[in-house]
Amino acid sequence: MEYLRKLFRLGLYCILIGVPCFAWADIDFSIRYYDKKIYYPESDIELKVALRNNSPEVYRFRLSDNRAFSVDFDVRNMANQPVPAYPKFSIDRNSNQPVFFREVAVEPGEEFSFMLNLKDFVKIDSSGTYTVQARFYPGLFTAAAGSGFKTSNILTLSVRPSAAGMQAVKDKIDFETGEILKANPLPPDEVVAYFINARQRGEWEKFFLYLNVESLYRNSPQGARSYRNMSEVQRIEALSRYREDLKNRTIDSDITLIPQDFEMVKTSYTSREATVEILQMYDYPGYREKKLFTYYLSRSDAVWSIYNYNVQNRGTEALRR
Repeated sequence: MEYLRKLFRLGLYCILIGVPCFAWADIDFSIRYYDKKIYYPESDIELKVALRNNSPEVYRFRLSDNRAFSVDFDVRNMANQPVPAYPKFSIDRNSNQPVFFREVAVEPGEEFSFMLNLKDFVKIDSSGTYTVQARFYPGLFTAAAGSGFKTSNILTLSVRPSAAGMQAVKDKIDFETGEILKANPLPPDEVVAYFINARQRGEWEKFFLYLNVESLYRNSPQGARSYRNMSEVQRIEALSRYREDLKNRTIDSDITLIPQDFEMVKTSYTSREATVEILQMYDYPGYREKKLFTYYLSRSDAVWSIYNYNVQNRGTEALRR
């Protein structure tokens, strides 16, 4: 009798929120790492959340603009203790505010997915091994008892000790492998290609690997005027700010702008100096812009590094549709 009452309540709830309960068993709710890498307490943890409809009917659900009302996570350490919620997530869940959502329909055999940052939901501030399981609320989360949800598969999350406070080391970490990046004795043209590829992928630690930030700063208008008169401490602080300005594209935006494509034009070098000319292409709505970059490199201990550059505009062309 108690089982029948629970079944009736579940059926009534599904009717009220418009979720077809019969389809739940045929809906595959899963999570996976979007671009798995080595994680640290300060790292973002991007997950791909997917709903696949394996039923013969259209599956409909509500998806909140604020994902806190559609998804939450049960994250536990190896002692099976739950990880606390991220403060903003708790505030969103408990605040008295309207919840905006849209109706989503997934056809039979189709999949609907979206990206989430696990750090927006739970507070992971220490190293260790964790289990991660998501809960999906097709009718949106409500504080009332009996909010229906569907659970996902379980992921294992490994978080390494923080590299905070060791910025010089942290900047040299390859977050794909967790290994310390090391500059290799590559030819000048391969150094420049490595540099551009790193920018295309947003891998700043690799972007700076073959870039002589000090020389670039000294060749800049602000550095040329002040660097010579700085103390050692002031130089360290100035170069740190300069790196951050490059990341934020507030200076030298030419080399931090992401090209869609590039091609090698010319390479020439002696035993100590090299120049590499690269034609870089940038796509905009309806047209492509071309710029010719000349990178200047010097060699020290068999390793080439970029110490300066200049750029020339080479016109535009219409994009083919």
